[in-house]
Amino acid sequence: MTILKEAYKHLGWFFKVEYKKYIGLAFLLLILSITPVLPAKILGMAIDEIASGTLTVNRLLLLVLSLAAIPIGRYFVAIAYHMNINRLGHKLSYTLREKYIDHLFELDSAIYEKYTKGDLISRASSDLSNLTVLATSFLQTLVFNTGMVISAVVIMLTIDPWLTLASVILMPFAIFWLNKQRQKKRAYYKTHHEIYADMTEKVLESIEGVKAVRAYTQEENDFQKTKKSIDADINSWWKIIKFEAVYGPLFEMVYAVSYFVAIAYGSYMVIQSQISTGDLVTFLVYVGQLYGPLVALSNILNSVNNIIISDERFYEIMDLQPEVKDEVSAREIFSFKTIEFKNVSFKFPFDNFDVIKNISFTINSGETIGIVGPTGAGKSTLIRQLLREFNVTKGQILFDGIDISKLKIEDARNLVGYVPQNHVLFRRTVDDNILIGNPHASQSQIDTAVSLADFKKDLRELPFGIDTMVAELGGSLSGGQRQRLSIARALVKNPEILILDDSLSAVDSLTEANIIRNLKQARSDKTNIIVAHRFSAVAAADKILVLQDGVITAQGTHQELLKYDNWYKMQYLNQIKGDTHEEF
Repeated sequence: MTILKEAYKHLGWFFKVEYKKYIGLAFLLLILSITPVLPAKILGMAIDEIASGTLTVNRLLLLVLSLAAIPIGRYFVAIAYHMNINRLGHKLSYTLREKYIDHLFELDSAIYEKYTKGDLISRASSDLSNLTVLATSFLQTLVFNTGMVISAVVIMLTIDPWLTLASVILMPFAIFWLNKQRQKKRAYYKTHHEIYADMTEKVLESIEGVKAVRAYTQEENDFQKTKKSIDADINSWWKIIKFEAVYGPLFEMVYAVSYFVAIAYGSYMVIQSQISTGDLVTFLVYVGQLYGPLVALSNILNSVNNIIISDERFYEIMDLQPEVKDEVSAREIFSFKTIEFKNVSFKFPFDNFDVIKNISFTINSGETIGIVGPTGAGKSTLIRQLLREFNVTKGQILFDGIDISKLKIEDARNLVGYVPQNHVLFRRTVDDNILIGNPHASQSQIDTAVSLADFKKDLRELPFGIDTMVAELGGSLSGGQRQRLSIARALVKNPEILILDDSLSAVDSLTEANIIRNLKQARSDKTNIIVAHRFSAVAAADKILVLQDGVITAQGTHQELLKYDNWYKMQYLNQIKGDTHEEF
């Protein structure tokens, strides 16, 4: 229960805000838990009065009206309770999900290397739902059933304490033993959550990769792998269900024994005139009413296990703190004159080797920089340091002499318009996808970005032009269209630094030439960084960096690099000869 207290502590902020509503709901629950025990008491009184011959018509009418009024009144109280508790549940769920998503945006890229998408989604779905249960139906189960048990037992004690003790003494021991057995299964509940997360990841992967699966006719193989993960989830549930199927009926057996004792001993007491017939009927009704609440309370440990595990999983993510964050005295930046990479080395958090090593170079505002090199040389890793996804391992990146770590992260990222290798498009219209780069852009700015990205001709081919709905992950567009749309999204921002990270690989040479020409004309006063495989994309750059094995092996203009026998010259000659064995 100490761990459960920690879960409630995590939701303490919500209870403080909504405490008045919870007080009102507790009062309604108290009414709902007491009213079910009243009809049995009225019934017992009626039986005794009938047996003694003292029941009058007026008295009978009063008893009947009382029996009718109780369920009617309880009905309206239940409506008020359920409407308000559900409203609180939805409010908590929305707030938790909003906080979770906001927190995910704050976390470093390293977190997304450690946790899969399926795992993160399951924490925002099933785990979050269990936390909502903690603040709603769990409290209802606990308070309502405890109230019913206490109300029934109190009235049973007024009938006869010894009959009550004999009838119910086995029940608490049975519940205690059953919960001890369930406590032993708690570790497996956590395993089940992990299996469910794995299944979510596999299903998500199958949906996202459906085109590739079909292209390679791997439907059956992928289906079998997905089925395996689903079967693992089902088998995991089956283990829990089998446990409940074996241990759950044990309480029914204990309850049956208790009911038999109540009938036998109670009948003996009626014969001995120690209690009335009406009291016995009332008592037996209460014993019958105890079953539901006691079973609910005995099952509460299942909910506790799920809630505790969900709380641990949810707040495992919420408690993570980004390593890349603003310093207290972080400075604003809106423009720059120079960017200096000074002896920069970097390795990913889960690697044991540097991807880029002791790199130094300078970018002047307004320059176009080309970066080329073999596949895996560290080109993307090098240039993404400007996005501050990670802290550099060694060295400094200086904006006008100020270390990037001293600048506000949001400002530094706002300087950059980044077009990644893997284009992320959303299920929105074309113009909405472009507006992600600048939500406040005018139609004129959108049109300019579309023209610069040489995307205008594509709009004429789309069924509804710029209002065409893009399929999930851009599936309805060709590779080249996805690239050009992503470039338009970066250009509508009119960033100080435009990074094209191998973003021209899917376009033909004519379209590439158009885009390069447009950028040169429209962004002559802005900085452009082009990471490319085709040397035609960087031939006009002010400076070209050649990266091999994480080290800059050469730099200069296109003409300067061709003066020497080096990797750049060899690969350039291969390209112009149409050699298909380029080392990229």
